[in-house]
Amino acid sequence: MATEAKTENLSKYLFSAPVWWQSLIIMLVLGILVDAVVYVLAPAHGSMMYGFVFAVSAVLAMVLTKPLVDLLGAEKLTWNRSALVALACMIFSLFWMAIGFVLDAALAYVFGLGFILAIRLLVLTAISDYRIVHMYLPAAVQTIAGVILGVYLFGTGYLVPAVLSILIFSVGIISFLLLFDRPLRKAHGISAMQFINAFLAHLTDGSKGLEDYFRTIGEAVTVPETSFFFRREGKKDVLFVVPNLHPGPLSEVGGGNYPKHLHDEFSEQEIVFISHGCATHDFNLVSESECEKIAAAIDETRADLSYAPLAGLPFRSRFGTVSVLSQRFGNSILLVTTRSPDMTEDLDYAVGAIVMAEGHRWYENVGFVDAHNCMVEVTSVVLPASPAGSEYIAASRQAMERQADAELSVFSIGVAQRVLPFSREQGFGDMGVLVLVTEVAGVRTAYVLFDGNNVHMGVREVLRDAVLAAGVSEAEIMTTDSHVVNTISGRNPVGMEVSAEEILPHLLAAVSEAIADLSPARVASATGMCRDVVVFGPSRTVQLSATVNAMVTNLLPLSVLLLLVSFLITLLIFMVCI
Repeated sequence: MATEAKTENLSKYLFSAPVWWQSLIIMLVLGILVDAVVYVLAPAHGSMMYGFVFAVSAVLAMVLTKPLVDLLGAEKLTWNRSALVALACMIFSLFWMAIGFVLDAALAYVFGLGFILAIRLLVLTAISDYRIVHMYLPAAVQTIAGVILGVYLFGTGYLVPAVLSILIFSVGIISFLLLFDRPLRKAHGISAMQFINAFLAHLTDGSKGLEDYFRTIGEAVTVPETSFFFRREGKKDVLFVVPNLHPGPLSEVGGGNYPKHLHDEFSEQEIVFISHGCATHDFNLVSESECEKIAAAIDETRADLSYAPLAGLPFRSRFGTVSVLSQRFGNSILLVTTRSPDMTEDLDYAVGAIVMAEGHRWYENVGFVDAHNCMVEVTSVVLPASPAGSEYIAASRQAMERQADAELSVFSIGVAQRVLPFSREQGFGDMGVLVLVTEVAGVRTAYVLFDGNNVHMGVREVLRDAVLAAGVSEAEIMTTDSHVVNTISGRNPVGMEVSAEEILPHLLAAVSEAIADLSPARVASATGMCRDVVVFGPSRTVQLSATVNAMVTNLLPLSVLLLLVSFLITLLIFMVCI
């Protein structure tokens, strides 16, 4: 959605700090160059050693900031970051001094002292500890060193305006931080700067402090999951689960990797497929521990299972832009839906709930899978009353009606799972690819499940065509929608970083292995209720994104206003005192 896309675009401003000694070398070189330039262009100031003063202040700040932050802050500071912040503030100071040579060097120096304090306090409260009182001293180190060394440049007469400038900027930046914090705190009861602390801690060291926030905004929901249990003589059981919860928001935080965690709950005893049901980011788990409630719901249904060796032929139906691959298993039906080659995002829970409710006219259990297999960019979710939502419902109804009178026969299944030689950054989760092949009356169907977040537009068709040519009559490509492949951006689909041609050898090997594994099977199915699962809550992701966007929109004018007011007050004080 537009608001989420704007927030996601902030990721382009993230970067890694260079190694500390690189920043240190730049400080020293800058100091030497500044003194050389001043000596050449302004011989009258050549003996002042401005560059030396700024370099010493920056080096002292680099050395002292880390231990002070480690002592007083919630998150430890790296030497790399300490050095980078000191270097950046040295460059800001030199910028103001360059302007000062046109106006007044002492005024520019006084203004710079307050300015770098504001910058350092803003940065340290963001990356280490949102509590201003804890970060004020570490933030003031470079300014304090500058005040002391400034006596050499301008004498003691400049101290009063320097101290007053520091006070002005301190009041300004603290007011700015409180105003910045207010919208998120008022709307959702959480601190914006503390949220930033937790988010950056996650990016740098994998901290899960964000989950504490998600719990404060979370709501408990009860949603159904549908499972198909397959048994074969002498082989591992197979479990195909359709949960209506969402793997988000990102990486290992919350439920970002919940398909893998849920898979691991059962993988000792059976081969597990965790498909993507109907759920948006509103149904993100606030913590991976919520997976236990889904596992409990699945286990509760096992007590009353009744296995039968019967399944129907696959049937492909289409309504509008939506295609459905359907197959009967006993008194239940599996529906795998896609709009490819049209791009789609998550389906709202209500879409699946409507389909399941209608399907209960004919079937005891309805497994409704969003194949989640075509994207170029992050788009809006599919709501039930939208044109796409209506097509999903109509296409599913058509498939269920068509399958209601299907003839059932004995069937076989074969399975395979291959861990792929591709990384999360390349769009592949830890489970790799799983393949389930069914065979009914000589007709084979391949259900291919990639552990990833969607499929790049056009790649699904290439992969599916190759699978169809490998000895099956029908096939569909699905993803778990795992967000473990997303650090910030929701856009890292299968096939974007790794081409379909590179994926195919591994996929076809898995399909061949599954076909070779075919053996007679029995199936049971059940629908369990995942009770009191704590998720983000209805529209909470949109609300958070909208609040953050509003904050970011007002960030620049507020900053400019702060800078302008601080400069004018500092100028007035300087004119009175000097």
